[in-house]
Amino acid sequence: MSNVHVDELLPAAREVVREHGLAGMTIERVAEHAGLSRVTLHRWGVKRDALVLALVKATAEEMRVALWPALAGPGTARDRMELALHALCDVADQNLVLLSGMYPLEATVFHDRRSRGRAGREVRSDFVEPFARLLRDGAIDGTLESADPDETAQVLFNLVGWTYVHLRAAHGWPRGRARGRLLALAMAGLRPAAALEST
Repeated sequence: MSNVHVDELLPAAREVVREHGLAGMTIERVAEHAGLSRVTLHRWGVKRDALVLALVKATAEEMRVALWPALAGPGTARDRMELALHALCDVADQNLVLLSGMYPLEATVFHDRRSRGRAGREVRSDFVEPFARLLRDGAIDGTLESADPDETAQVLFNLVGWTYVHLRAAHGWPRGRARGRLLALAMAGLRPAAALEST
């Protein structure tokens, strides 16, 4: 199967997911939205799993682009972490139907299949490394605290990413309510001990 074929089909796959949810994304529906026959996709060797993975990779790229201002911009690590968490929520909102359909059955595509952490699989590094980097920056400028930035980044990505998707998709919370409550909780957990003692 050619990656070119999969890339050509991504817009159609996104439309099918928006209309039918991830569970309703079939090769037949993707072919119909792309103006092609199912036989053509079969001849190309296109599989549903490959399309789902391509959608996840496209989401990862959207996230990488969205997080860049927080990584490269001015301000304290704490300010930039909050910006990064808002960017994570932005990407989640743009891909809400896809992401809500993935959890928990197909969420394993976010995992690094090649490595296991201390007690299980790790989230792929392209999703968590930006948060680990900001945590390390925060240890340097004294605005964030984490005993283990890599482990905390794993927790942070899952805490904010999946909880936000769940609150928005399953509970129907508006963006402001979901973000306000969740990000306040996440940022409070990263407050340096010195800042806690002074309050």
